[in-house]
Amino acid sequence: MAQETKNNEVKRLFKKLLLLVLPFVLWPIIEAVVLPMNFFTFRIWETISVNSVRLMSGPFYPKMHLHMEEEGELAPRTPYAEKKQVEWYTDPYGYRNRDTKAEVLLIGDSNITGAKLSQEETLAEVLEKQLGKEVYSFAPATVNRFLGTKRFEENPPEMVVVSSIERRIPELPAVGATGIGNKLRDRTGAMINSSKVLTWLAVTADRISKLAFYHRTLANIERKFGRKEYINYQNEFFMEGEYANRTFADEEIKQIANVLEGYKHALAKRGIPFVFMPIPNKENIYHQLLPSAQKPDFLPRLVTELRQRNIQVVDIQETFEHLYLNEKKKLYPADDGHWNNTAVAAAAQLLAQHLRQTADSTENNTRHLVKKLE
Repeated sequence: MAQETKNNEVKRLFKKLLLLVLPFVLWPIIEAVVLPMNFFTFRIWETISVNSVRLMSGPFYPKMHLHMEEEGELAPRTPYAEKKQVEWYTDPYGYRNRDTKAEVLLIGDSNITGAKLSQEETLAEVLEKQLGKEVYSFAPATVNRFLGTKRFEENPPEMVVVSSIERRIPELPAVGATGIGNKLRDRTGAMINSSKVLTWLAVTADRISKLAFYHRTLANIERKFGRKEYINYQNEFFMEGEYANRTFADEEIKQIANVLEGYKHALAKRGIPFVFMPIPNKENIYHQLLPSAQKPDFLPRLVTELRQRNIQVVDIQETFEHLYLNEKKKLYPADDGHWNNTAVAAAAQLLAQHLRQTADSTENNTRHLVKKLE
């Protein structure tokens, strides 16, 4: 009898624990299956980015089309947030494109993806209109991801442009880093993309892993009690502040140039021309707003080193400085470190001009070679 009573007490305790835990188990499933995808997020980026199921081929969920009023990543849900209506499309591979055609391929970071930009404002779409060629945004991604992607071996682009925000350039991986992992993900991604059921399961599992409500609640608490720090000067928010404009040693510049030269050689083996386009930090162009007002010299020194090595580079810093200082145009949102549509349009114009000149030069060289052979 005593044993039976004890067993009943254990069962009751187990039921109470189950009832206590059940909401925490069920809630992420409700988030993923019942609620709208962006119910707890402030940007489409967080809404559809791959969190933990990194077997999918791209950085975002495939075949998405979303509209949302977004805020910048540096001051969301604060009085400084600048709201903007944006539209996103992702292709079957999980990259931000309307289709998969790629005559010119852009490899880069979140600036190339178009954080806080609507689809028509992204560099790929603006450049496509100027060039009259199919431009594909392969971002965020690396050259190694490109080299490990089978579809680009079968249908290579005519030109590859690698771009990076200034603060990420020192972190660019050398050719060959994580090569096996990129090829493996390409294969698992192809398998998932081939089945609607597998795609739904992968996306749903990934959405469950995000725990969006928990992270939003935690962020709200941190903001309310002042635990979340912001780098803010004159109502402009920055990603790194003074640190972004630090001085680099000559050896560091050369090491970065070595990595970029490796990209050139790796693409040349496939017969693909390579162009590098660095994007200035917000701290660079807006350096006068920072306490030291120090103007960085990293990009001019790097561009000089690259040109000495005959690496094609599109230098947009001088144009950005002119637009900001002389024409008083804003090139970055106040609440974000990514470029805005004005900056994208200026960069696209310079890049299109460079690519046209490169194409004309290549065509002239080919004609000259043909005449020689005749």
